[in-house]
Amino acid sequence: MRIYLTTLGSRGDNEPFRALAAEAASRGHEVHFAHTSDLPSDPSAGYTEWELPGSIEHWISESGVSVIKALKDYKEHLQPLQQAIVDESASHIRSLMPDVVVYHPKVQIAPVVAHEVGAIAVLAEPMPIMTPTTEFPTGAIVADLGPWLNRQSYRLVEWGIKAFGDQALTLARQLGVSATPDLTLCAVSPTLVPRPHDWPDTAQVTGQWHLASLGSLDTELAEFVASGEVLYAGVGSMKRGDPVRRARVIVDAARPLGMKTLLVTGWGGLEPDEEMVNSPDVVVRESVDHAAVLPHISVAIHHGGAGTTHSMVRAGVPSVFMPFIVDQPWWAMRLHKAGLGPKAVSPGCRRADVLAKAITEAKTYQDAVATASRALTAENGVDTAMDFIESRA
Repeated sequence: MRIYLTTLGSRGDNEPFRALAAEAASRGHEVHFAHTSDLPSDPSAGYTEWELPGSIEHWISESGVSVIKALKDYKEHLQPLQQAIVDESASHIRSLMPDVVVYHPKVQIAPVVAHEVGAIAVLAEPMPIMTPTTEFPTGAIVADLGPWLNRQSYRLVEWGIKAFGDQALTLARQLGVSATPDLTLCAVSPTLVPRPHDWPDTAQVTGQWHLASLGSLDTELAEFVASGEVLYAGVGSMKRGDPVRRARVIVDAARPLGMKTLLVTGWGGLEPDEEMVNSPDVVVRESVDHAAVLPHISVAIHHGGAGTTHSMVRAGVPSVFMPFIVDQPWWAMRLHKAGLGPKAVSPGCRRADVLAKAITEAKTYQDAVATASRALTAENGVDTAMDFIESRA
């Protein structure tokens, strides 16, 4: 089969698609993977890469992750970027004529153009956010609303999409094709999110899509994590508030507990001051290979993105959630309710003693996280996803 994958977003949105592209290529399919420059190209990949215009990292560096600011800046900045990406993806699909199109929810026009060329459209949800169920609300809502309202909450996503224009629906009407996906794959662990009983048989929870680690730790980092307890701190692509103060509070929380801090700055949500840079109990990295470093970590503080959450649980690392936006509070709530971590802490927390208490509490969940880790380790999300696509294509 000829398979085209298109995604839009941060590292957490891009890397799962890369993992699925690699699995599809390993099965002998002709694979084309389109993404922005936010994900570095891999010349050794067994598939063809297509670069989409623009950069979400650049946009976040300008706007941060404030929802209010994003809405204000949408027409001037984000809308043109998103439109360019949508147009380019549509052009790719029409020129490649694939058999299967796998798309991120943000690339709204993909299923329409897929149906235009006779392809199967596969929606890849990074979490349950668009496929309604009575069991829990859409990932943008943290409170259980009860069966009826849980299901209705998914309409909020539809309304949100329509609020920014209905280009996909308009084109679908013009072409006389459907704008809905043929298949839906939710790339999360069934251990953390079991498949809802009321989903259609075209929707499946596959397990996380991730690549096996081929990386290793540099000498300095390897020596750092080999001696004593280490706190991992990273908030990925999140950027809001004072990143220096946030880093300061984290380091000051770790020290009285006898812990060193691995500070992962990401896209700017954490920033060390001069004391931290020169301190022997702090190591700073822009990014790290989770699979390589997490086996050496005692506790983690992170934003609660889907990819990071899965990585922590798979590695058996207890977490303190510091959620910013969208699905992150949902993951924090879900793991707390599942007995896998303490209640979340605000990213604006200014008290080291409050954060130290959360770190200490997180350690009490070690056994529960270790049990979940064994279950996640046995899952193979990309294998399950490709089996599902191949059986339906």
